[in-house]
Amino acid sequence: MSEIKGQLLGIILVLSIFLTVSVALTAVFTNMTNSVESKVSEVVEFDSNGD
Repeated sequence: MSEIKGQLLGIILVLSIFLTVSVALTAVFTNMTNSVESKVSEVVEFDSNGD
């Protein structure tokens, strides 16, 4: 019975680690996307005003 509890605990720990990493990566990529989007919009606005 303790082996089953240990395996379930291991599965829960692995799933929680994957969930934490995926949330962190999602936040990082969202911030990077917003940063790139703002830089591109600055360049586009500068190009359209610079003509």
